[in-house]
Amino acid sequence: MQNPWIEYEERFDVVLTHIYDHLDEPLDMVRLAEVAGFSPRHWHRVFVSAFGESLPALVKRLRIQRAVSLLVSGTAPIREIAIECGYPDVPSFTRAFRATTGTTPAEYRHTGGHADLRAARAHHDPGAFDVEIRDLPEIDCLAVRHYGSYLRIDRAFHDLRIWLAAHGYDWADVQMYGVYLSDPTQAAEADLESMACVPRPAGLTAELRPLSPDAAPIEPVTIRPGPYAVLEHVGAYADMPDTYAWLFGCWVPHTGHRLADHPVVERYLSRPQDHAPTATSTELLLPLEWGRG
Repeated sequence: MQNPWIEYEERFDVVLTHIYDHLDEPLDMVRLAEVAGFSPRHWHRVFVSAFGESLPALVKRLRIQRAVSLLVSGTAPIREIAIECGYPDVPSFTRAFRATTGTTPAEYRHTGGHADLRAARAHHDPGAFDVEIRDLPEIDCLAVRHYGSYLRIDRAFHDLRIWLAAHGYDWADVQMYGVYLSDPTQAAEADLESMACVPRPAGLTAELRPLSPDAAPIEPVTIRPGPYAVLEHVGAYADMPDTYAWLFGCWVPHTGHRLADHPVVERYLSRPQDHAPTATSTELLLPLEWGRG
């Protein structure tokens, strides 16, 4: 008998791709259920069971994440950002943004977490934030590769979550890591490469095969052991470029630590669906050379 998750994976992939590519358009939940081939009631139950949040909650979260990114990284008028994020006007956008983050889009643009990070960089303050040196053990992981904007790596985590569910593993017990292989200051966004990773479950004997011919491959990946500089970032994922800029531009030169030639790793302490997009906690791990500093 065919594993039902194989069929679900194919349907999830179609719907998730549509959502990510059409956040600026109306996303009718009944129509999405039709795309998936389920009744709306059954589709809602299956989706919540698979991803831990409803489709409306996912759409709202992704829209607010996109809005935060646009507010932080550019100067586009708020009306344009509202439309690009699927809201018909500024009042409806402001209500949704405030309900999720506790502040308005205009306030966040000027006083969000990125503001403190940029001030620390401007003042060349290497002690503005706490950084810990920590030795990490080797971590054997399962991974799905992601290409493109780092802000969309959660799409790869969705694929990984479905694969684990199909093999009997509960996502609630999983620690998530991101491994970032490209330098976003050097590579075009479309060329960025990263990996969504989770530690390989104990006792897993299944072959690392995708659930269907079109599904993302599952790869074995090892997170390198050794010393890391660790900074806990509390705030929006869109603020992370400013956090990294402070680490690389202020903290590293001041401390004299030498960076190892390995990818940057992120360890996700909170799950996006459980927190406002501006209140997630993530450890940023910069690999250091052994015995240097």
